[in-house]
Amino acid sequence: MGMENIVEQWNRGGRLYDMLVAIMKTLKPLFVIILRIYCSLVCHLFTIIYHFLSREVISAPQNKLLTISATQAAEKIRSREITSFDLVEAYIKRIKEVNGTINAVVQMNFKEALIKAQEIDDMLESLDTNSEKFKSLAIRKPLLGVPFTLKDSIEADGLYCTIGISCRKKSVSSKDAIVVQRMKDAGAILLAVTNVPEVCMWWESINVIYGRTRNPYDSRRISGGSSGGEAALISAAGSVIGIGSDIAGSIRMPCYFNGVFGLKPTSGVIPLEGHLPYLNGYRIEKMLLIGPICRYAEDLSILLKVFAGHEGINLLRLDTPCNMKKIRVFYMEGLKIPLVQEMSDEAVRYFEIKYDLCATRIDPPLVHYALEFFLTSMDVTDAPKFAMHMTDLKANINCFFELFKWLVGKSVHTLPAIVTGIMDEHFTPFNEEQKQKLRSQRDRLSREVEELLSDNGILLFPSFPTEAPYHHQPLFTPLNFAYTALWNTLALPAVQCPMGLNNHDIPLGVQAIGAPGSDSLLIAVAQDLEKGFGGWKPINS
Repeated sequence: MGMENIVEQWNRGGRLYDMLVAIMKTLKPLFVIILRIYCSLVCHLFTIIYHFLSREVISAPQNKLLTISATQAAEKIRSREITSFDLVEAYIKRIKEVNGTINAVVQMNFKEALIKAQEIDDMLESLDTNSEKFKSLAIRKPLLGVPFTLKDSIEADGLYCTIGISCRKKSVSSKDAIVVQRMKDAGAILLAVTNVPEVCMWWESINVIYGRTRNPYDSRRISGGSSGGEAALISAAGSVIGIGSDIAGSIRMPCYFNGVFGLKPTSGVIPLEGHLPYLNGYRIEKMLLIGPICRYAEDLSILLKVFAGHEGINLLRLDTPCNMKKIRVFYMEGLKIPLVQEMSDEAVRYFEIKYDLCATRIDPPLVHYALEFFLTSMDVTDAPKFAMHMTDLKANINCFFELFKWLVGKSVHTLPAIVTGIMDEHFTPFNEEQKQKLRSQRDRLSREVEELLSDNGILLFPSFPTEAPYHHQPLFTPLNFAYTALWNTLALPAVQCPMGLNNHDIPLGVQAIGAPGSDSLLIAVAQDLEKGFGGWKPINS
């Protein structure tokens, strides 16, 4: 099926598959009106409530070492323009400065990081700059001396890995996750571990061990989840690069809320060994990915190369230059969820003007089943229930009883986790026939989008329906993660790009989606948008 036929079929609106779909489509206008009124009331209510609470903001860093990319920092360390010790020390001071406000760092590795940085400086001092060993450093150890951080769901030898579960608060990892080992092999220095929601299955980073992470642009707002601590710290210039993971937008949502870059790469390229919780199932293995988070778009490439290893570099053709003059741009105005901030329109106009092209608007009917596709994809036969994961698979808990304990302040679990456990145990939205149909429709949509985008096409899509919500607000609009979860269910790579600040100094952004293997193109798009819109911006810039 050619691209023109696909777009024409999508924009015609598709077919009615059965009577249930026909009824839902008939009632949809009424439902959308009710949803619009509800979401508007929720937003206005929270705006009023939080208007009376003080807003704390993280100011721009003053130390110039904190305003260079990891790529530039590594080059300067190798050329001895700066020392690794000074760079690491600068980030340690910055973490101590900002963490009291944002509560992003939950475990510090400062002493060991400074020792490692000094060892690197001493090694460089002893090397002959004309030697082959020195000349090969940029290839063998491209991140030599650069500090990095990671979310509290990825194992690092000798450090706690709690995934926000109270019973794991003393669980020490005995080895590095593969991606952490690759970072260390590349010369990077582990500096700290950052906060996550309980079991990493909510889009606000809060747990009973470490508490709640706050947005550096407005402490009254969420940082997102599940890589919320990582994105908040990088945005606050407490780290320059970090490791996140994404199963429903867990990299891209926090990056959007915090105004930084985040990549959900092509499935199956970066190994998941050492990532917790362990989730099995064919589709989940395509949906759950480890990916980079950074302030500067140029670091996406070097991080993806390190994460992917030699085989991944060849598979993704990461060393092959992208010809942006041949790019094809498609765009969609979002899902049928109101209050969308369509920064994708700004990105569309930017590419149309810069590359003298005409972007194509699409509206595949099946895209609007994003939530149904996600729920079906997460439904794995014989997999442990969510309540089991709340105890690190040690026991099954009664989530109704936990809800009662939470109401009286006695539970060691968060409300989102408890409610998720109840829904997982007692809510079955689809029968087997419906599941099969949804899976078939999901796979069909995935094939059609992949064929449409091919090697040089991107789809610009809103990152989220609103700006970063206030704390607790996600409890009342829990389904808005569909904007990012859709691309996990379709197993398509996506990059989140910051697009400046709004009138309230809150970050805006857009997602760019590509076909599998188009990671280099997506990184080039991110770098292009950074040039056009300024990328990460501290609040007082």
